[in-house]
Amino acid sequence: MLPFHMKAPIATASLASVLALGSSAHAFGPSWEGDLINDAKGSANTAQLVSTGSAVTTITGTLGNYPLFGGEADVVDMYLIRLSNPGVLKISTAGGALGGSSTFDSQLFLFRADGVIGDLKALALLANNDAGDDTAGGFIGPAANDGSGFVVSSPGLYFIAITAFGTNPFTSGGDPIWGPLGSGQIAFGQNRELAGWATPGQAQGGSYTIRVDGFEGVPSPGAVALFALAGLNRRRRR
Repeated sequence: MLPFHMKAPIATASLASVLALGSSAHAFGPSWEGDLINDAKGSANTAQLVSTGSAVTTITGTLGNYPLFGGEADVVDMYLIRLSNPGVLKISTAGGALGGSSTFDSQLFLFRADGVIGDLKALALLANNDAGDDTAGGFIGPAANDGSGFVVSSPGLYFIAITAFGTNPFTSGGDPIWGPLGSGQIAFGQNRELAGWATPGQAQGGSYTIRVDGFEGVPSPGAVALFALAGLNRRRRR
């Protein structure tokens, strides 16, 4: 696999792109469709801010746009969103009773947001490839089932990422954050920091709807304030 790093402007530009959606972004309500207007990107500093202040139940978008004249291939979408109720956390493209859907073999990832505006970090928490043997969609609940005992227990800002099978995150040292994910396995990422994504050639793509429970959007000024507070708290701990 040939890794590539997502290169993009600092976070303030990413937030500005969401603000540019204006009132239409807030009109999405529980169904966030920002990727269909302004493509979500694949790093902590370019993730699309889900900027509605209400509960969000679905995130809809597309993957797989390969530019003819250079540019960045659309092989991962990341969203910055607030987890308000960790006890009911659910992220799914598995369909059926689990909700969500995708027209390709989708993988899901959950990262904890850290840092300050302009220097955001995505720290790996949970990942799933297939919800079960008979599904090509992913599912993440609040707890890992890989024996690590990890459970998401804190409200706050998180990144949700979706890729097609074969596109996987790696660290600054080039190591994969997660190894091969078995069917039904929800694996802990050991809080490793995301540096980029590797994909084997031209990955799959298509449309998707991610079912999310326990999440709500964050109006842009609120997100800035929350990250400023996170930076202040980190300095105090030091």
